[in-house]
Amino acid sequence: MTVLFIAQYGPQAASSRTRLFDYLPSLRSAGVTADVLIVVPDTWVHRLNAGGRANRLLYYAFAWLRTWVVGLSCLARAQNYDVLFIQKVLFPAPVAYLLRRCRSKVLFDFDDAIFTLERVGSGWLNRLRAWRRRGGLPAMLRSAQCAVVENAYTADYAKQFCPQVLRITGPIDTERYAPMDHASDGNIVLGWIGSPTTTPYLEMIREPLEVLARKYPGLRLHLIGASPFDIGALPVETRPWDLATEIGHLSRFDIGLMPVPDDAFTRGKGGYKLLQYMAMGLPVVASPVGINREIVDNGKNGFWAETPGEWEKSLSRLIEDADLRREMGAAGRMKMEREFSLQQGSKRLFEVIQSMVRSSKG
Repeated sequence: MTVLFIAQYGPQAASSRTRLFDYLPSLRSAGVTADVLIVVPDTWVHRLNAGGRANRLLYYAFAWLRTWVVGLSCLARAQNYDVLFIQKVLFPAPVAYLLRRCRSKVLFDFDDAIFTLERVGSGWLNRLRAWRRRGGLPAMLRSAQCAVVENAYTADYAKQFCPQVLRITGPIDTERYAPMDHASDGNIVLGWIGSPTTTPYLEMIREPLEVLARKYPGLRLHLIGASPFDIGALPVETRPWDLATEIGHLSRFDIGLMPVPDDAFTRGKGGYKLLQYMAMGLPVVASPVGINREIVDNGKNGFWAETPGEWEKSLSRLIEDADLRREMGAAGRMKMEREFSLQQGSKRLFEVIQSMVRSSKG
């Protein structure tokens, strides 16, 4: 079997890494011949993250041009492959329309609710992005035989336009993310991993963190990939995200945090930071939004928390009870291996690719 993978970003970007590049070793071992096209290389993603209006405009112009170049290349090469796996790329309308000639071999994958915007604004650039997503995602789904999504919320959206929908949450590489002993100074570390765009979600738990800082003088907050965030009485350590160092930083956590608001965008999130924490053997406290309710079994491998009082109560229980942290961490690790592992996800993806190849040749 031959598959052409088309990624929106390079392997440094979480969505492309977890939903495309992580699959490649297993698929190749299973006999898949895989080639990859990347729309926006990692160097250009870093340029966007450098900030500045000029950089952002340059990035978007480059990305738009690259969607044309990669889209036309995909069309030209389509006949040489059994399956086209397109991860999150919204090709221009003419390319998406022409892809319908290859519909029987197109798999379209998207994580998060990219049919809406994470931050709604009135600027012309935001309006342009919203317009492109409103038309671009349905067009890509109509050009695919099967859509691969994270959760039930995004599955319901995809079913409006695509005849077949497969859910694969995560998946998480449970060999790479694994419980590790860390030297403890006796202080409890609350941990969060994310990006500058999701750092504002931490404001949701500012009040309980301030209360806990006064209640437990040795408490610490470690952040990976966050923009500056200060709690005052609570010591905060912020580390830049890097693929080579994230496991070491995660291993210093005692409890994983995932506060998120309940809105049209967050209901489509894949809960990946929860999968990371739990694969590392950590108990978690999370907002019960979207897929979080399926990942976290409330009271077994972590806690749901909505109000500041619930966050304070749940974190207090875990801070004070080391045995509970170990029990919940072990339960979470077992669930990751059983339901959300990369091994399971790769198997399911391989099976759908096999099915598509059989149906197109039969």
